[in-house]
Amino acid sequence: MKRAGQPEKLQNLLRAARARVSPEQVGLTAPADPRGRHAEGLTQNDMDTLLAARPDTYARLERGKIQRPSRELLEGVGRALELTATEWRELWAYALGQEPPDVLDPHADTHIPQVWHRICGELASMAYIISGDWTLLGHNPAFTELFPGARPPSNVLRWMLLDDEARGRTLVDWETAWAPAVMSQLRIAHAARPYQHTLTRIVHEVMDDPVAGPLYRRDPRAEMHPDGDVRPLHHPRLGPGHAHIGAANLIAAAGARFMVVHFTPGPAAPALPAPAPS
Repeated sequence: MKRAGQPEKLQNLLRAARARVSPEQVGLTAPADPRGRHAEGLTQNDMDTLLAARPDTYARLERGKIQRPSRELLEGVGRALELTATEWRELWAYALGQEPPDVLDPHADTHIPQVWHRICGELASMAYIISGDWTLLGHNPAFTELFPGARPPSNVLRWMLLDDEARGRTLVDWETAWAPAVMSQLRIAHAARPYQHTLTRIVHEVMDDPVAGPLYRRDPRAEMHPDGDVRPLHHPRLGPGHAHIGAANLIAAAGARFMVVHFTPGPAAPALPAPAPS
């Protein structure tokens, strides 16, 4: 049962979205009202036409009369009304009381708000931004120091799992400290986004690799995220130490992540200093 107030919120969301899409935008003819003027936005009947649905299907959804609308119906509505990433999440929240299982726009994770690029560039620690398939979208100068010639890879996941320099020197104890966790993230990402060709290619490359392949096949453990992990790392300039990893999902670019790697030199993994009392 939907919570009180949710049907009204759903109705307001969808009415506002319909009002900003003209019938001509989607190949329909705008009907004239009795005074000879064209009505603005899509009608509920227009939505049934666009959805190839039975009459009154969309109206029932908008009024909150469909208790468990299907994913296909919500996706059809989202695409027809060109919902934003935030509106897509609201639609699922108001219609089903849950987060959507996936983004509506498969390229949403590349639309990074400029503020994140600015924050990334201002940090002293290594920082970078990746899309849902781990393509590198932005980074700061500190991050470039990790790579020969200060040239970061185009895909961070592929570098961590398949690059010889990464496996043999940079990512210390690669087989035990890095590979299992990163491989499990690859499994989860590929299962959640099988349509992303980059992830599919990386899975095939890892499976075919004589070093990574056997480990990928035999270690099915699940790691949800790297946030808070501490792993051994050899920095090209600072020497051996540990990487304290922070990860944050970007709301406006669903699927993208903002990553921070705080490096502490030394043979042990020291704890980060506690924040000063306020």
